[in-house]
Amino acid sequence: MEKERGFTVPLRDHFKRLDPAFQHAAIGMALISLHGTFLQINSAFCDLLGHPRHELHSISHLDDAYSDVLTAIKEFGQTLRSGQLLSGTLEQPMQHLAGRLLQIKIHLHLILQEDGDPLHYLAQFEDRTPWMDIESRIRATETLLQDTQHSYHQLLEKMPLAVLITKKGIIQYVNPAGLRLIHAKDSSEVIGIPTSDVVDNSYHVALSERRKKFAESQALPTITYLINSLDGQQKFVDGFTLIISYEGEPAAVGVFKDITEQRQKEEYMMQSEKLTMAGQLAAGIAHEIRNPLTSINGFMKLMRSSKQSSETYYDIIESELKRIELIVNELLALSKPQGQHHSKPIDILPVLDQVITLMRVQSALKNIEIELERPESSLWIIGETNQLKQVFINLLKNGMDAMDAAGTIRVSARSGDQEALINVKDEGRGMTAEQIERLGEPFFTTKDTGTGLGFMITQNIIHNHGGSIQVESVPDQGTTFTVKLPMTPSPEEVQA
Repeated sequence: MEKERGFTVPLRDHFKRLDPAFQHAAIGMALISLHGTFLQINSAFCDLLGHPRHELHSISHLDDAYSDVLTAIKEFGQTLRSGQLLSGTLEQPMQHLAGRLLQIKIHLHLILQEDGDPLHYLAQFEDRTPWMDIESRIRATETLLQDTQHSYHQLLEKMPLAVLITKKGIIQYVNPAGLRLIHAKDSSEVIGIPTSDVVDNSYHVALSERRKKFAESQALPTITYLINSLDGQQKFVDGFTLIISYEGEPAAVGVFKDITEQRQKEEYMMQSEKLTMAGQLAAGIAHEIRNPLTSINGFMKLMRSSKQSSETYYDIIESELKRIELIVNELLALSKPQGQHHSKPIDILPVLDQVITLMRVQSALKNIEIELERPESSLWIIGETNQLKQVFINLLKNGMDAMDAAGTIRVSARSGDQEALINVKDEGRGMTAEQIERLGEPFFTTKDTGTGLGFMITQNIIHNHGGSIQVESVPDQGTTFTVKLPMTPSPEEVQA
């Protein structure tokens, strides 16, 4: 069989079909042979190392340019294989085309053939240089603060990422990178204003919860905010906070990175997956709408032939029309491109109701029942409704795809220790421990067709909501997905 740089023609065609997802990944990615040669790279890999994108189609020269990196990957891969491991990480310096040295963390995944033999590696290249520089400078800053405030300011002024220092939520200092981030001309426009004026209203609850958690446990995890620049432009930022001494008093120093472009790429992948789901559901939707239309047509004929109108006929027709409207609205909400997402307090139970209503259309065609067990009281979380719908549609669809015969998918929702817990349990073919371990890897799927991106996107959405997802499965006995999302007080409790 014809080969091209280490893999067969059918495999090459397989990756061509996955090329849009591969190329639009926000992180640099490459397929690497077991012998240590590049098979394929994406656009983000070129951007990371300064290569023009036309090199995507001619990469043979990269083997010599990064021979030391490929050797390290090959040796590390052999260590993984000897330890019967499928993935691991290694740190490796890489030279940017402009000459600067980058500190790269390489996430290496072993891709297996259908018979279980190793095929090649999928490598993800994460640039840790900015964060290592920041961590180093922050540590140096804390030492400098003990000696001189002036030296501390000099360091912050030269930092490439935005830095804000606040006391009790009021901005005391912002560096030049911070001024550029929020489009301020000078610090006088920012000093003295509360951070809530910069953070968008949709994230005020998250801001308040973070301050409350710090008061209770002195912990400040990394955070993502939507901010409003002074000119009205909105941006997503990712950052962390340290508590320091500033001018003799405790203060919070926040270091932030603009991730707006990265979020846009993630939105592109999510929207692509949503459109795929909408297309797969379309046949079932058409079938489900045809049934109430037949009922309406029949009752209209009865009313025409009847000398006396029946109020019952009107009630049935109205009920069937509302049913059609509900199904169509849910499909449109799923497939419609979304504008700027805004997190806000939402009750997760109506979201589950709406998703199950939509998915029952598809499940009825496969003789699968969807049962919902829910508490009487609401389960409030901070989230984005359409993204959460996509999570539970993914999980229900995966459950139906895993079931080869009629059965039941059981969805249950309850409150745990300050968490909302939603279980989705199917009666499908189940998964092995090895398959569970690989869930979320790019391009890994247990289906005959698929890209594996659905679960990866599901994980990403849940992570962005501050939650987690767990998987329990037994071959031939089914799978249970457990989604955990942090709960928040209801709007009525907050106002009280």
